[in-house]
Amino acid sequence: MESKARKQIKKGVAFSLMVTSVVLVFMMVFGVMMLLNQGNVVKISAQLFYKVMTIHGTGMIGIAALGGSAIMWYYLSKYIHLNPKVFFTNLILSLIGVVMILAAIFVFNFSDGWTFLYPLPSASAKLNGSAGALFFLFGLLLLGIGYLVMYFYLAARLIK
Repeated sequence: MESKARKQIKKGVAFSLMVTSVVLVFMMVFGVMMLLNQGNVVKISAQLFYKVMTIHGTGMIGIAALGGSAIMWYYLSKYIHLNPKVFFTNLILSLIGVVMILAAIFVFNFSDGWTFLYPLPSASAKLNGSAGALFFLFGLLLLGIGYLVMYFYLAARLIK
């Protein structure tokens, strides 16, 4: 008989892997769109190209982290007792962070590519305002906090 926590973990991992699969397909479409533009098969504006490059670069790294952590959580939960609330906290913070990043790119026209380290976000903020850069960086911050909480929890559980 499976425990309630184990069932919650399985559902959460299944949901995370479903989200990972869907987002991975979108990121591949964005990658192909950029390649077709570079090969002069399709023509998109430079502004849209940089938006797509920003979401593609950030999205591929982020979705690999989400999928990898879900698989890691699933296998660790077989051997040590894990609280599913920590996993769902990471998942919720990740989803909020992703929404903020998408809003930064597609609503506030933030498009620094994958090079979002200082000084580029502050330099591009002069072009389209600072809201996009703030949404992007705070979205990344929420993602980082979610993973930090999860990995500190896992480290504590493994040490115990």
